[in-house]
Amino acid sequence: MRGLSTRVRGRRVLVTGASGAIGRQVAILLGAAGAELSLLGRDRRALDETARLVPSGAPVRVFPVDLTAADELTFLTEELAKQGGVDILVNNAGRSIRRGAALAVDRPHDYRRTMAVNYFGAVDLTLRLLPGMRERGGGHIVNVATIGLQLGMARFTAYNPSKAAIEAFGQSLAPELRRERIAVSTVHLPLVRTRMSAPTTAFAKLPALTPEQAARMVCTALVTRRPRVSTPLGTLGELLGVAAPRLRLAFAALEYRCLPESPGALGADR
Repeated sequence: MRGLSTRVRGRRVLVTGASGAIGRQVAILLGAAGAELSLLGRDRRALDETARLVPSGAPVRVFPVDLTAADELTFLTEELAKQGGVDILVNNAGRSIRRGAALAVDRPHDYRRTMAVNYFGAVDLTLRLLPGMRERGGGHIVNVATIGLQLGMARFTAYNPSKAAIEAFGQSLAPELRRERIAVSTVHLPLVRTRMSAPTTAFAKLPALTPEQAARMVCTALVTRRPRVSTPLGTLGELLGVAAPRLRLAFAALEYRCLPESPGALGADR
């Protein structure tokens, strides 16, 4: 927490997806470290609850905003500019779908909706906030991705590509910003026990992080300013993908056979 306080105390931080479990815990940690918080999410009541849980004394503003609505983002960025802009952006908001491709052949809308939040929404917000970071001569952008990219996990043909896209965006953006002292980090979270992961009943018995542990991974990126924060398992998966891609594929195929479809995917709503 001492290192986090050094990085964020008195700085203006925007956390997206702050109405969810991981975003809420990120906000609590940042508030305890002295950050000036702006919290974004679609659920006003949940945002207000997050704000109440932030340690007293930390400045907090809530913005019930849909990342996919351009007019709402325009309102958000104008309001943020009035308060001095944003020094640190945590692109945490996400939409997840776990469904095998065989069950998704008539559901292209799932792919568009997932990309709209996880990639286009995050990119739109980032591009709107970048000029202010440049003017102030520094900043930090943290993009939350997934271990699924590193392990090549099945049944995430909508979710994983959207996270791969935001990771690639950050990797391409980082060299442009390095000399301007704006860091870009990607955090590859493993399985986390949240409302978003709960419908996948096959994951119930697998090891998983708590939302607070996941938030600490995000804060590790803020403290270290490293381009990537990952788990040992995720790093191993990436190494296998380079050194022994057929072996990684075999492990992913085994996971596909052993972990069945989610009940929601089998009786999917439109």
